[in-house]
Amino acid sequence: MTYKLDAINRRILYELDKNCRISDNQIAKIVRRSREAVRNRIHKLQQDGIIQGFITSINPSKCGYLFFKLYFQLANIPAEREKFYEYLKKLPGLYWFGGNEGTWDLHGTFYAQSVIEFNTLKNKIYTDFKHLILRRDIGVLVNARQYLKKYIVDDLSERLPPAIYAGEIVPYDLDELDKKIVSILSQQARIHLVELAQKTASTIDVVRSRMKKLEQQGLIIQYRIALNHTKLGYQMYKALVYMNNITDADERKFMEYATQSQHIIYFIRQLSNWDLELEIMARNYEEFTHIINDIRLQFVDTIRNVEFVLMREDIFLFGEREIF
Repeated sequence: MTYKLDAINRRILYELDKNCRISDNQIAKIVRRSREAVRNRIHKLQQDGIIQGFITSINPSKCGYLFFKLYFQLANIPAEREKFYEYLKKLPGLYWFGGNEGTWDLHGTFYAQSVIEFNTLKNKIYTDFKHLILRRDIGVLVNARQYLKKYIVDDLSERLPPAIYAGEIVPYDLDELDKKIVSILSQQARIHLVELAQKTASTIDVVRSRMKKLEQQGLIIQYRIALNHTKLGYQMYKALVYMNNITDADERKFMEYATQSQHIIYFIRQLSNWDLELEIMARNYEEFTHIINDIRLQFVDTIRNVEFVLMREDIFLFGEREIF
């Protein structure tokens, strides 16, 4: 059964996705309710499993790491599939992974300091599960544009620029305090500064200063929410877009389209057999096909082919264990 959200809860979720460190007071002014009412609503959304967590988007490229992606089509051996999922979750450098229905059964994003380091990891995966992996592919992430969850608020005219991760590789050494702050914030983005200072054995002023520095460096991109979109009646799709001879102008036009779209939540550029990936929220397959058909129409001279998967799992693992 689809969870019903009223207009106030929708706006609360949107504001939390924009910056989940926003205070209850600030949200109360936006939705014209009391601070206590806002706090109670957020708590209820957490209790009901709509808000699954408050997370920080981290960009390892800003401290010298490359992003790589692995895609797998797996044999129909259920027990071995489960072993493979658990195996992947424990691998060093796993940033995120998704379980799918469609062209690929599973794909994951990894960060590594070099091509050699990633190649060693990739070879180990292929060797350890050669009996399960039917087909595989690799991508090197150029950059990803992360949009707000605009689908939450149907009548919202605001179109903010996306947060961008990956991109230029910048050498930057984190000290132990930075690592602790990043690790905690990655999965507890709404934590109070007092508690964060206590957990890191530091002071509020030092922690605040470090966070600001990490934001300016581009290592911390955004504070947002992990949302259970299936409870809200949405499905998440990944479209793999094969382009013709794409120009910079074509890419800019596509990015502008994504910025204006209510449904596109990620625009991903990478080096792989396909050129772009779009992550799209839709209420059902019919709405998804309508969105894809419009994209095909808008870029009829640019798009050669589109494949897609239905993403049934979307698991962000960065920060759940020691980082960097």
